[in-house]
Amino acid sequence: MLGSMPSPAQRVEHLYESTIRGLTVYAVSKGAINLGQGSPDFNPPQELLNAASNALAEGWNQYVPTWGLPELREAIANKTERFYGFRPNPHTEVTVTCGVTEAVISALVGLVDKGDKVVILEPAHENYHAGVVFAGVEAIWVPIRPPEFEFDPDELKKAFAQPNVKAVIFNTPHNPSGRVFRYDELQEIADLCIKYDVFAIADEIYEHMVFDGLQHIPIATLPGMMERTITISGLSKSYSVTGWRVGYTIAPETLTNAIRKIHDFTTICAPAPLQKAGITAINFGQEYYDWLTGYYLERRTRAIQIFTDAGFVAPTPEGAYYTLADFRPVADALGLPHDDEKFVYWMIDNLGIGSIPGSSFYRSDPSLGKGRIRLAFPKKDETLGKVAERFAKLKQLASL
Repeated sequence: MLGSMPSPAQRVEHLYESTIRGLTVYAVSKGAINLGQGSPDFNPPQELLNAASNALAEGWNQYVPTWGLPELREAIANKTERFYGFRPNPHTEVTVTCGVTEAVISALVGLVDKGDKVVILEPAHENYHAGVVFAGVEAIWVPIRPPEFEFDPDELKKAFAQPNVKAVIFNTPHNPSGRVFRYDELQEIADLCIKYDVFAIADEIYEHMVFDGLQHIPIATLPGMMERTITISGLSKSYSVTGWRVGYTIAPETLTNAIRKIHDFTTICAPAPLQKAGITAINFGQEYYDWLTGYYLERRTRAIQIFTDAGFVAPTPEGAYYTLADFRPVADALGLPHDDEKFVYWMIDNLGIGSIPGSSFYRSDPSLGKGRIRLAFPKKDETLGKVAERFAKLKQLASL
């Protein structure tokens, strides 16, 4: 007779399969167009594909230095100076990771102790919650409320004032709302970080997707923040290589040393040939980023029009490539409940279009996202045309 089986760790009891990735699998299984996951359906620039192919052929298939190829870290430092006016030391302050997710988790596990608290602005990517669980710390969720998606300074102050707050995590340009934080908002966060001696973990993966004359401002550039900020970015979004899993952190040497201890014993190094190819991406000139902004501006214009014509209330994002659209007018026309999870599955099954329930981005009060779904638009013209055709079925269904 078998004895009782040991139980898994309690800390993962409340971790479930990623909503985004789980719905992507379901959407693909149904032949749906996936507007849920932020994954382009077009290739990166040919120059970048050639660089990756050449790296494989030239033998970049083994381990490389754990902190990242020196040439790539040098290129990241140079690019940071070119865009933001400060140059991190590529040897002691830049670490190449397996994507932004690993960077966030390495930063949390390396910098925050059990019993500490982390302030997180929400709606937030689900990976932040996982990082908090892995680090064994408590999250304090501060909502960025629709429809303006601005945080309440008083709520933020109350969160920072709680005992044992060690770090804050936020994302700008913001996923899923598309907000770009202004200088005064960043100053609010910076002032509190300095007052309460808190680290800022800034996820800036959408740094080059900013529209309407707005500007991405790294919080590290604000007075007093360089020494307490972990800036995180990577190749995935700006260069349309989400599957390459090459990210990086920029942080002061003391903080970098802690992050590297976690990175070293979890992933060893990011994929060698893709790091080598990444040098080509990071060294792209201004003309590439001008093209990128223009290209996504076209996607945004067309996608928001398609969503609006279909009956959604789809805010025009200031940055990134998502809109957190209010689906309730569509649900009302169809006689469906205001349940974002059910509506997402209904769209996959009946329209062949995938999306993500808005409530999955909120932890403190999921009802803030219950009437919304996230729709992503990093898609070819041909794909957006098919989306328009499938959404046209809504009017037929509403008239039945």
